[in-house]
Amino acid sequence: MKKRPLMKPLIYLAADHAGFHLKQSIKEHLELKGFDVEDFGAHELNPQDDYPPYASAVARAITENPLALGILSCGNAEGVCIAANKFNRIRAGVGFSIDSAKTMRQDDNANIICIPGRIKTLDDPLAIVDHFLSTPFSGEARHLRRLSEVSKFEKHYPAIVPTILVQNFEMFKKRISNSTVRHLAPLWQIDVLDDSMFDSRSWFEVNQVAKIPDLPELELHLMILDPLPIIEQTKFHLPTLKRVIIHAEIDKPLEPIIDYCQNLGLEVGIALNPETKLKMIKSFANKINNILIMGVYPGASGQEFLGRKILKKIKKTKKLYPHLIIAVDGGINQQNSASIVKAGANQLCVGSAIWQSKDQSETIRMLSPKIL
Repeated sequence: MKKRPLMKPLIYLAADHAGFHLKQSIKEHLELKGFDVEDFGAHELNPQDDYPPYASAVARAITENPLALGILSCGNAEGVCIAANKFNRIRAGVGFSIDSAKTMRQDDNANIICIPGRIKTLDDPLAIVDHFLSTPFSGEARHLRRLSEVSKFEKHYPAIVPTILVQNFEMFKKRISNSTVRHLAPLWQIDVLDDSMFDSRSWFEVNQVAKIPDLPELELHLMILDPLPIIEQTKFHLPTLKRVIIHAEIDKPLEPIIDYCQNLGLEVGIALNPETKLKMIKSFANKINNILIMGVYPGASGQEFLGRKILKKIKKTKKLYPHLIIAVDGGINQQNSASIVKAGANQLCVGSAIWQSKDQSETIRMLSPKIL
């Protein structure tokens, strides 16, 4: 495996009329530096436009892609900052100087910087942007503790991710083409087993899956010892692949694999078996997108959730890593989903409870309790 430099983060950019010219300058500046920039507008100067739609577009994009960073502008930068911070897991701050940009990243793990378009900043706005993008989150315990406290203010509406663990193409196609479930769940998880880690196999032929039209966004849960070949193959054939989840228990160094996957433009999650300690991910927790906590022993669907010890593990994960998406997989049903979410999970990976239900739409709604 060749070692490649880490990719620069994807940048989401937007501004209203008051920040329009600054946005255009920032966009040109970043593209010259080699950043991949997605511009949510305004695409032309309209003195009558309002800032909320632009702020919400960037905030929504970052909630869906937490490894990206955002830049917003309006007249005083406060309006877009207030609007963006209404969204869960958004940490927006006003960047009026280089020091403010650096400290909001180091201390607060800010993922959106808001720069005024009409008020003069203490430092050059382009230099402020550069320092925001080049400064990493420190990950210090005191900052993690404070972010954990802040996250308690957020409303938790967990995402339901249907999982597919099947033995043939016909069943795979039937499930992933289910229009009822597709309407309610934008992201799907494919379980991949080859009996190298666990005594079980699943069907997943990338070339066959690629023939299915209009695939949803996908993540691969790779319960295999050698994940890279299938990651490369899937990335090439399936453009909707968003994330790969690798088990912490594989007998290979994880950090080079994480770097390689991110260089492919993929989000990365790490899965932990029920007996695996959280300390396994400490050294690279700031590089990954999510943690997948197994609620059962991997290998077969339909198992019973392991209960209290998993809930305790979820709570500890939330306390230590509040900036990460916490997913739980295995044994989730309508009776235990509320307690799992209350413990700190914000993504529920569900198989049997959905596929064995006579009313899949109602089941998905019942699995997503609104816990404050």
